[in-house]
Formats: sequence, C-alpha cells, structure tokens
Amino acid sequence: MKLKLTRRQFGQLMIASTAVAGLGYLGKKTFAQTPLITSSTIYGAHPDRQRGGLVLQSLNLTTKQIQDIGTVPIERGERLESLTYLALNTFLLTIGPVTASKKENDPPRLVTVILGQIPVSVPVPGFNKLETLRSVRVTNDGSLIALVHRKDKKSARLVNLNARTAAISNRDNIKLPENERFDNLVQLPNGITYTTIFGLQGDTSLVPLNLETGQVSQGVQLKINGTVWNNGFTSLASAPGNLIYAVGNGRHLTPNNLYTIDPSTGAITLVQQWDAVKIATNVGGILRGLL
Repeated sequence: MKLKLTRRQFGQLMIASTAVAGLGYLGKKTFAQTPLITSSTIYGAHPDRQRGGLVLQSLNLTTKQIQDIGTVPIERGERLESLTYLALNTFLLTIGPVTASKKENDPPRLVTVILGQIPVSVPVPGFNKLETLRSVRVTNDGSLIALVHRKDKKSARLVNLNARTAAISNRDNIKLPENERFDNLVQLPNGITYTTIFGLQGDTSLVPLNLETGQVSQGVQLKINGTVWNNGFTSLASAPGNLIYAVGNGRHLTPNNLYTIDPSTGAITLVQQWDAVKIATNVGGILRGLL
C-alpha cells in the first residue's frame, strides 16, 4: 500500500481537526528545544498522571540525555498502544480504550502529532470492539503496518493502515498461527520484519515475517546474559546495524530499561534505564507523502 498525502491535503486535515476535544498543544517553546534528529536519537512516550496525559521524550544515546519534547493529553479510560515515527518532527500515536472502563466500547484512534502544532485525532472506522490495534510501524517502502489483537489474546492478524483515514485492511498473504501471543512489530533497514511471541511462562521469541511471501519463520529465543527473558517487551524499534531496540524489564521489576536485541542470536544487551513504554526511531522508512 502506498499512501499519497499531499501538503495541501495534510494542511486541510490539520485545519479541520483543530477543534478536537481532549487533545493537547505542543507549544513553540517545547518545539524549539527539540534536539537534532540523528541515528543516535530514540523517541519514547509514557503516561504521566500529574501532567494529565502522555509525555513524549527523546533519548540521545551519545550523551545519555533524556529530554521531554511534548505532551499529549488522553482521556480517562484510554491508553497508549503504539508510538510511530512518521517524518521530521512528526509522530503517530495509537490510543485505545481500556477494558472495563467507560470507554471500552469506543474505537481506537490515531493521533498525528507534529511538534509545535495541535494534534489531529482520527477514529478507526468499523473497528471490531473485541480487538485492539497495536504496534503501528512504517515499512521501508513508506507504508504502515500494524497488529490487531483479539482481546482474549488467542490470535492476532497483520494489517495495512491508512494514516489519513485510519482505515485498516488485512494482509491476507500472512496468516499468523492461532493460540500464539504475538506482540510488537519492527522492520529493519535490511527489509526483514520481526514480531515477538510471548510464551505461557513469559519466555519470549523473536520471529521473522516475510511480507512478500507470507512466510512466518521459526524464531530465536531471547536471552540476557544466558538467561531466558521472561517478560516480553512493551515496544520494539529499529536500530542501526540491523539491531533492534526494546523497552521493558524482567518480571516484577521496575522501571523499564532500554535494550538492544541481536536478531540472529536472540542476545539481549542492556543500554540504560529509561522508563518509556513505547519507542520509535527514524531508522528505516518514513511515511510517503508527508515530506
């Protein structure tokens, strides 16, 4: 899928959406402090009750500095499902309803954030309310893919996603095995797409997906210092050198840390502490039509 969004169309969409309730404004002061985007910069997001929403951050791996770059208010009963880097200073957040909350029957929504401007919120039309939309990622060809999970966690499907309309369509050439807990998507610069499988005991495997042939290959078990990783990850992102960034921590341990994963061996290496729940980088593709 190739997304075509001209400057004029995008500007019209921004103007039409400025009155959306419940969305925050990332002011010019914050924008002016945004660091230069390089391959050593990672972006993250985490909820902050005191600020009443989500805090966007940047992490400079050279200086180890973590910097707040903006906030996006969300309503009670919502949570962040994914953070995606679209283009220069532009991000896509997937916001979904929390089960057993007043919003549990609401559809998920996509929030496009351009630093220094009012965010744009688009509900996902016709979404199955027994499912959740997670792990939206830009592929190297400039399109968007995502995982749709059943809330009973017994199956998942891979979909294409339109950032402008929020419409989803199945990638019918890939059938993810049922009764497996798939989570997280990431595509590396070499074109290989990976997802994770979360086992019953928390053991986690990294599994390659071939988006062209639909093949789901056998994965490698993830280990840190020779010990099986036992708690999955909250988010993955592409890293230079065809490595993978991951955020999470061992079972019952807080706060989150940033790690790298070697997809060929499954070896996990600690980078530093960072209490983000979702991450994204500019390594790999950018969404077509935004620049």
